[in-house]
Amino acid sequence: MTLADRLHEIADRLARLVPSHRDPHRFHEDKSELVDALRRLAANDNRKAERAP
Repeated sequence: MTLADRLHEIADRLARLVPSHRDPHRFHEDKSELVDALRRLAANDNRKAERAP
């Protein structure tokens, strides 16, 4: 999966992210997972940039 594919996947999940009265904690858990995924992608991209000649 390319970086662009992964970003599109995260964007799609963000677009569907809504709070639920049945499980209010799930919204925050999902949001945290998406934030973490974006931070990991950014960190991996930074490492690749540092290794590039």
